[in-house]
Amino acid sequence: MNNSRRSFIRTAAATGAGVAAHGFSPLFAQETSGGKSEVFVGKGKPAEMIPKVVGKMGGMSRFVKKGARVVIKPNMSFSNPPDWATTTSPEAVQVVAQMCLDAGASKVIICDNVLRETEACKTKTGIADAVKDMKRVVVYVPTQESMYVEKTSKKARELTRTKILKELDRADALISIPVAKSHSAGGVSLNVKGLMGLVYDRSVYHREMDFHTAIAEQLYYIKPSLNIVDATRALLDNGPGGPGKVIKLDTFVGGLDPVATDSYAVTLASWYGKQFEGTNVKYLKVAGELGFGNVQAGKIQEITV
Repeated sequence: MNNSRRSFIRTAAATGAGVAAHGFSPLFAQETSGGKSEVFVGKGKPAEMIPKVVGKMGGMSRFVKKGARVVIKPNMSFSNPPDWATTTSPEAVQVVAQMCLDAGASKVIICDNVLRETEACKTKTGIADAVKDMKRVVVYVPTQESMYVEKTSKKARELTRTKILKELDRADALISIPVAKSHSAGGVSLNVKGLMGLVYDRSVYHREMDFHTAIAEQLYYIKPSLNIVDATRALLDNGPGGPGKVIKLDTFVGGLDPVATDSYAVTLASWYGKQFEGTNVKYLKVAGELGFGNVQAGKIQEITV
């Protein structure tokens, strides 16, 4: 067991495994006393474990109210089979979508601005097939500029303006459910990095900006209601598109704080043959410094499901 994982376990034991009762804030600042962010971790199949993880957080009805319009953001960008771990497990997407419907959602939009041919991404990932028989659920790939709206932020240093998905202005909840995978430019790709799939032109991050700062500053514009890392499988190298080394973890990590959720998830595997923690991922470190969440292991409380 690596040192980061030990520190999480010690922290959880010291502070207790109970879930504090909090009012929900879509700004994801959910903390225990002492300023620690809670992450909820379970190992098992999606149909069993995702409801348990979300249940420990108060249940899906805490995030999705009756009549709500919900956007689910998986990784769907690559037209590869699920076994490659470049895209979110279709079973996980189906389970989250069904939970939203059961909570009373009027519409569930599964959305990603994909990097490969649209129909191939829908079908080869298995996501379209997983939800094809679900009423009020659609798979939406927003490739046209008209599907986005320009936003600006005076707080941002790099990403001072960007075009984000218009649908987010209509949505009552945004659920982020990325696969756990390596990334050639970002180190790892999880919730915070995955938000690039809700932006029209992310190539400017590479060409014109400090890449890691731009990723962190997406949180000025896009605020997930719920973050769940799908570590059913993890792509340990050659990400984001693969193929690469894949391990099966059958693990899910949930949280309101996307920085803490990702920082914990970093410790689940050895990336590129090395063990890391959240502070070793530059954009997560920047996000923590900007006040978007907790990145240090000592500020994250693991609650085992």
